[in-house]
Amino acid sequence: MKILYRFTSIARTLSPRHPTNLAVLLLLPAAAGVAGGMALMRGSGLPDIALSALFGVGAAVAGWAFARELAPELERLAFLSLLLTFGAFLTVESSSLLLLFAAQFMVRIVNRSVGPPARVIDSVFVAALTVWAAWSGAFPGLGLIGALAFGLDASMMEHLRRQWFFAGICLASTWFCLDRQGLSWTPETLPATAAGMIVIVTVAYGLTVGRTRRVNSLADATGMPLSSARVRAGMAVGLLAGLQALTRGLAGLEAAALVWAVLAAVPLGALVWPRR
Repeated sequence: MKILYRFTSIARTLSPRHPTNLAVLLLLPAAAGVAGGMALMRGSGLPDIALSALFGVGAAVAGWAFARELAPELERLAFLSLLLTFGAFLTVESSSLLLLFAAQFMVRIVNRSVGPPARVIDSVFVAALTVWAAWSGAFPGLGLIGALAFGLDASMMEHLRRQWFFAGICLASTWFCLDRQGLSWTPETLPATAAGMIVIVTVAYGLTVGRTRRVNSLADATGMPLSSARVRAGMAVGLLAGLQALTRGLAGLEAAALVWAVLAAVPLGALVWPRR
C-alpha cells in the first residue's frame, strides 16, 4: 500500500484486513450475480451479461466508496449507500457510472481523504474524467463543478497552486460543451414527485453538511485527521455534481440516479446512526 502512495494520492484500497472492507468484498460476488442474472432474464447475450455483472460491481463499490468520502465518520452509512446505489443501478437503465465516479474523485481531490495533495497524474486523471463525463452526458455544468473542486484545492489550507491550471481545463470544457452541444435546460420535465424528493434530499443533506463540524477520521496514507473544512467543501461539491444534472430534467435525473442515491443515503444514514 505504501508503494501505491508513491505514485498517487487519490487511490484508496479495499484491504480485507479491515472488517468493513472485508464485508464489502464479500458482497461483491452477490452484486455481480444479481446484475448478471437480471441481464440474463432480459435475454442478453453472454458479453452483455458479463458487462452487467462488472458494472453492477462497479456501482456497488462506488456507492460505498463515495459515501465514505461524503461522511467519513459513519462507516455503516456507506453500506446503506451501497444498497441504494446498487438498487438505482438495477432499476434505472440510463444511470451513469461515469458521472458517479467523476463526482467521487472530484470530492476526493477536495477532501484529501488519502492525505497528501494530489499529484500531477492524479489531477490529469480527475480533469480527464470530469471532461469525459461532461461531454458524454451533455452536462456542461459538470465542468463548472470540476473547476470549483480544483479551485477549492488550490485555495484552501495547504493549497496546491497548480490546481488552478486544471480548474481552467474544466472551465474550458464547459465552454466547449456549450459551443458544440448547446445548453439543455429542461427542468420543467421533472415530475412533481421527483422534484419534491430532490428538494427533501437537498435540504436534509444540507443540514447534514452544516452539522459536520468536527472530523476524527484519519487520512489513509498519513494517519493525520482530515480537515473538517475540506470535508464540508467536498460534501458541497458532491451535492452540486448531482444538482447540475437537473438542468436536463428527467433525463438528467436518471443519468445522475446513482449520485442521488448516495446523496440520499448520507442524511438518512446520519439520522439512523447519529455520530456520538
